[in-house]
Amino acid sequence: MIINSEEKSGHVNNERLNAYSLTGIGIGGVIGAGFLLGSSLAINQAGPSVIIAFLLGGMIMSQVLGAMTSITINRTSPRSFRVYIEEFLGPFSGALIGWMVLVSGILTLSSEALASGTFLRYWFPNLSISVFALLILLFVIGINALGKSGFGYIETAMAMIKIAVLLIFIVLGGLFLFTKGIPLTPNLFSSFNTVFPKGILGLLQSMLIVIFTFSGISAVAMAAPEVKEPRREIPKATVLTTLGIVFLYVASMMVIVSLVRWNTINTDVSPFVLAFSKMGISWASVMMNLIILVAAVSVMIATYYTCSRMLVSLSKTGQAPALFKNATPKGFYKNAWILVAISTFLILGMSFILGSKLFNYLVSASSYFSFLNWSINLITFIVWLKHRSNEENYVSPLIWGRFGAYGTLGAIILLSVVSLRVEDFRIGFYIAIIILIIFTSLYFLLKNKKKLLI
Repeated sequence: MIINSEEKSGHVNNERLNAYSLTGIGIGGVIGAGFLLGSSLAINQAGPSVIIAFLLGGMIMSQVLGAMTSITINRTSPRSFRVYIEEFLGPFSGALIGWMVLVSGILTLSSEALASGTFLRYWFPNLSISVFALLILLFVIGINALGKSGFGYIETAMAMIKIAVLLIFIVLGGLFLFTKGIPLTPNLFSSFNTVFPKGILGLLQSMLIVIFTFSGISAVAMAAPEVKEPRREIPKATVLTTLGIVFLYVASMMVIVSLVRWNTINTDVSPFVLAFSKMGISWASVMMNLIILVAAVSVMIATYYTCSRMLVSLSKTGQAPALFKNATPKGFYKNAWILVAISTFLILGMSFILGSKLFNYLVSASSYFSFLNWSINLITFIVWLKHRSNEENYVSPLIWGRFGAYGTLGAIILLSVVSLRVEDFRIGFYIAIIILIIFTSLYFLLKNKKKLLI
């Protein structure tokens, strides 16, 4: 889920947030189909060592979250982190992050739609995932045409449901393993080769998808201006959010790889559904699939809204065509709504040719955008440390100062290079690079055109 806009996207209301409500926003914003289905790709790359991959992913996420909240707490104001990026790194970086978030959001919309189609196919196995995905997308587009009323309540409710379902899954899986033991032979944790069936390289290759499942964490930093007593509540919320997400992810992975052979898991069905089936709880697998479907749709609704509002924001700052900032008398940004719809339809149309492979490409392309997004956030933090005023003395306990920022940047670069060994990830990388080249070319062409006109 992408949260990175100047606009309030329904996550918060007029009431001030405390540490626990901000934690709910953070955890709810992170958990989506990227984890509930996309984790299959990470498991397939790493095997049981995916547990370690999610621990490492949580560590990287905590550094990025710490960097963002360090600046936000010192400069609490209702605006996007993109404003700080532009202030410290220049207008190109600000425009880049805005368009990158927009494009990544559209890619996420498409991947979530395909995931939703996969969940629906659980009940209708003979029908096309692509058709289901288009139907789901039409529903999401229709909901967004009604405006943002009720978004906050929907997302809050779905966040609580997702957390509750994962906790139930972990408890039931833990009880099953405790009473009956690990059903797989040989024991997964008996040797290095069983934990790392593809070696350390497999673990590193899985990290691209692991990072993608954490990408919605910026919701915490974006909601910071709505927090009462930010210096007291936000540090508490960031620690609770980090621990909560890492626990849910790691414990879920432990249950899944202990019940289902890692090399039989793919994106045709959620690994959570497979795990419930292995426990012999057929009704739970049906319930899990239904809740995952609803959760994915709720993420799509919020992501669609955020994409359209980011386009409006870019238009208002002169970084997108002016027609997208025009609203109807009722405040509906019709042109932005239409462009997001057309873009997502065009991407989904390719699924009729590429099939389920498109999900892999979309998730990996969006993951590289997450890598770039996080890198820019970390660089902004490093520059801020150098230029901050004496009053800006708060630094989040999550980040290990400059060392943590530089170390995390190095890890991101290493993981990006290693991930290119996987064919599907390489295609996602090429897609991301092409989009970045197109954006950069258009940005400087328009910039030079404006200079000539002046």
